[in-house]
Amino acid sequence: MKKQLMRKALTAAVAFALIGGTVTAPVGDKTVFSSMINAEAATLTTSLNWNTGVLTLKGNVTKEDVQLWKNNKDVKTVVCEEGTVFPADCSRMFDSFKANRIDLSNADTSNVTNMKYMFSDCRVTYLDLSGFDTSNVTDMFGMFSKCHAGHLDLTSFDTSKVTDMSSMFRNCYASSIDLNSFDTSSVNDMNCMFSECSAESLDLSSFDTSNVSMMCYMFNKCNLKKLNISSFNTSKVTEMTGMFCNCKIDSLDLRSFDTSRVTDMSSMFYQCTAKTIDLSSFDTSNVISMNGMFAQCKVNSLDLRNFDTSKVTDMYAMFRGCFAESIDISSFNTSGVITMGEMFAKCSAGSIDVSGFNTSKVTDMDLLFSNCQFRSLDVSNFDTSNVTNMNGMFCGCKNLTELDLRNFDTSKVTDISIMFNGCNNLEYLDITSFDTSNVTRMNAVFTDCYNLRSLDVTGFDTSNVTSMSGVFYDCKSLTTLDVSSFDTSNVSYMNGMFYGCTGLTTLDLSSFDTSTVDDISRMFKNCTGLTSLDLSSFDTGMVTNMDNMFSGCTELTSLDLSSFDTRKVNFTGVYEMFSDCNKLKTLKMGENFKDLTKSATLINGEGWINVNAPSTVVSGSGEYAVINNYGNNTYKRLISGKVEDPLTYPTNIKVEYSEKYHQVRFTWDKVEGADRYGIAVYLAGKWRVQTQTLTDTTYTSPKNLTPGKTYKVAIAARVNGKWDTANAIKHAGTVTIK
Repeated sequence: MKKQLMRKALTAAVAFALIGGTVTAPVGDKTVFSSMINAEAATLTTSLNWNTGVLTLKGNVTKEDVQLWKNNKDVKTVVCEEGTVFPADCSRMFDSFKANRIDLSNADTSNVTNMKYMFSDCRVTYLDLSGFDTSNVTDMFGMFSKCHAGHLDLTSFDTSKVTDMSSMFRNCYASSIDLNSFDTSSVNDMNCMFSECSAESLDLSSFDTSNVSMMCYMFNKCNLKKLNISSFNTSKVTEMTGMFCNCKIDSLDLRSFDTSRVTDMSSMFYQCTAKTIDLSSFDTSNVISMNGMFAQCKVNSLDLRNFDTSKVTDMYAMFRGCFAESIDISSFNTSGVITMGEMFAKCSAGSIDVSGFNTSKVTDMDLLFSNCQFRSLDVSNFDTSNVTNMNGMFCGCKNLTELDLRNFDTSKVTDISIMFNGCNNLEYLDITSFDTSNVTRMNAVFTDCYNLRSLDVTGFDTSNVTSMSGVFYDCKSLTTLDVSSFDTSNVSYMNGMFYGCTGLTTLDLSSFDTSTVDDISRMFKNCTGLTSLDLSSFDTGMVTNMDNMFSGCTELTSLDLSSFDTRKVNFTGVYEMFSDCNKLKTLKMGENFKDLTKSATLINGEGWINVNAPSTVVSGSGEYAVINNYGNNTYKRLISGKVEDPLTYPTNIKVEYSEKYHQVRFTWDKVEGADRYGIAVYLAGKWRVQTQTLTDTTYTSPKNLTPGKTYKVAIAARVNGKWDTANAIKHAGTVTIK
């Protein structure tokens, strides 16, 4: 009992010192620590000479006595007296020791069975284990993990009974390790054995791995320049996850590997720098996961024709960022694969043949081909009936000029955000067969598709979509865009939706339900082709951010914001809302549009007037207009001291011809205040009205008109109940049927 009390007292005192406590004693007297140690000298198995920093182990050492000195910086050296006997369990015995030298050559370790983490995180630079008897040890898990010893001489080690060497040298600082005497015939676990090890060379020729089943991350991040493992017997190995992950080896000869029982090869060569890897003998018939197997691998080429992938379910990121210029996967059986997300993302290969892929079970195609270098890609046979995620599937595929997606079944897909983002060489994309009824996210789906000439999204069911931010961002080659069928009742984000669509001259958003939208910032920024926008149907009661909404709309002359409610918009939410809208002359604001501040950067010029009181400038005299709005008002900008009357006839009339149906289609800019448009054709010396009930700015003629025949056509607008036929006839044009 006395011995136990003394040990507890000593433990408490040492612990007190380690956490910053102090114990005082008269000058010339021994410290409390040395007094206690001397008093217990006959019973404790450790003693420290405070003057020299030498910790001496003696007798039948207990692990608890040794661990009292863990993290103690006063311990500089550890030695053993003759006759010192170590306990059976030496796990973590010297873990986190700060001593520079440890000499255990006199220790009797013949009864030790467990050396797990024995020298883990030990800061020792010199370690003498020459007298170690390890003949009964079975567990060496993490034994030298994070050990700082510069050299490890383990020639005396008898490892014949060891079954676990996992993490044994993980993060070990030793530049050389002598393993020539190692008997590994009983070892079954070598996971992480040399992971992040500093040694530049290892002789593993004597290793018997016939009973090893686990080799996960065995050489992960190791510093080896060369590695000869041709003698390895891997017939019982079932897991090789990350085995050569982050390895710096130049080449790998794995022809002798028996991988017939391996089920997991995920990340096996992840970030491996080997330029050549011979996998011709690999038997992958039982592999289930190849997740990240060659991700960011520096190999020059990959011939995987012998791979049997019939049981593989996970190919996520398998070739992501792989540097191989050619990859032969023509024999791949993907019938069981469920996950293909990022499989070829950032892949350097110029082409890849996936035409034979069976994707019937795949649910995840997230970023599948993102940022790949492929110049062509045949996915016409893909079965996507179970896919739920197509986020970024073709994102950044800047070399692709065409994609055939007509057979895609997207009925279960919930996410198509950034799906075609950055496909800037695509000129045509047929997605008319897309079923988007379950899609909730389509933000940036066509962002930076700046060469797309046309895009038909009229069949899109957007009733469940919550995010449309950046959907058509920088689609500057689109001249027309029909989004009239969009159901936006659940959308919260429309920021940047049409940003940079410079080719659009008209945009009909009259069907948009914006009652749940929070952010419409940059929605029309840099839409330099738009001359007018009717947003009178917009409900912005929930909107908090409108910054830069119309910024850069340099041709915009009129804006109807009469339904806008800005009461929830924060102080910075209108920042540069009208920046560079230098041609804007008419602005309609409703009763819920609160005061317009200079931060909105609406050009003031000579000032803005309220049409209800045209003699008074209401926008101040600064560079930017400041308007205190009350009620429903229409504001006009003064130019040369007067208000310019708006045009009452259509302009920017464009014609599209159909040779197949022998008909023409007209489009024109919306006329401010117009509620109807009419079409007239000059026939037999008279203008004959074809229709005068149009409410949209488009008209398609009847089919099968006489090819080669020329017609003179006028388009008129009805403003405030009056038809301006004079200007319509004055600006009439001719068309010839093709």
